[in-house]
Amino acid sequence: MPDLEPYRIIPLRKEDVLATEEMGSKRKGWVQVGADSTPWLFKHARLSNGEVTGEHWAEKIAAELADLLQIPHARVDLATLDGAVGCISRRFAELSRPGTELIHGNDLLAGAVLGYDRAGRRAQPDHTIENIAKAVLAVIPDRDEREAAFHQLVGFVTLDALILNTDRHHENWAMLRLRSFDGTYVHRVAPTFDHASSLGRNEPVEKVDRWLREPDRFEWYAARGRGAIFIKPTDSHGANPLRLVEVATRAWPRYFQPWGKMLQNVGLDRILSLVDRVPDHVMDARHRRFAKGLLGFTFRQVTESLS
Repeated sequence: MPDLEPYRIIPLRKEDVLATEEMGSKRKGWVQVGADSTPWLFKHARLSNGEVTGEHWAEKIAAELADLLQIPHARVDLATLDGAVGCISRRFAELSRPGTELIHGNDLLAGAVLGYDRAGRRAQPDHTIENIAKAVLAVIPDRDEREAAFHQLVGFVTLDALILNTDRHHENWAMLRLRSFDGTYVHRVAPTFDHASSLGRNEPVEKVDRWLREPDRFEWYAARGRGAIFIKPTDSHGANPLRLVEVATRAWPRYFQPWGKMLQNVGLDRILSLVDRVPDHVMDARHRRFAKGLLGFTFRQVTESLS
């Protein structure tokens, strides 16, 4: 196999900063990238015990994987801001159109589920697959458009299982609301975004190095993650992303089966090559091996669930 071209890294300066972003817990701000008139959101990679976590490379790999699987997604590039490492995510082009706005899941659910707490974040037990489906039904009356919305959202769930994304809370998915000429609103599922909490990005290098010598660690690590979507509102915590696919595909097989076929067509080798394109100085070799081991395990688990 020929050498893969490393992902580019966009250098930014403080003069490129347009505004700070208050939503969420991570340091971030809107920046201008070259002559692009659409702003990008720069997200700093957080520090843990003085070590830069891998949120930036996890975000990039997830976006590239979504692209490979033909899942609509936010465009992401690795970047630096006055030397600080991170990544940039391009604002959705649709939001430049007059009358179009982004409506997050918590607002959609609050309008469809009686008593839904839109102010909660991770520990929101009413944030279930069934209630998400209710929110879609409430705002998309057309059957074909609903089918397309369900297909896209199931793609998000499949992606989360592959990368072990544990942060799909109700502000980490959304719909684009478009105002029609007659004053009515049309809703479309927005591209998927914010996948930094995945692929073991926050684990210390020394711990990862030790785990790589233990053959059962990939299965152990994959099983311990808790997501932010619940299976039932009576559950004590959000579902593991792999478990969510396993349960949801039994309830709605026709939405999940196309993604199983997509995964089989793409194959594991092409998925793993996405990790290899992260530059060596951005991603430690041990994190690279661990992320590829996790993807190998999750790929087998997800394809088995969807077969």
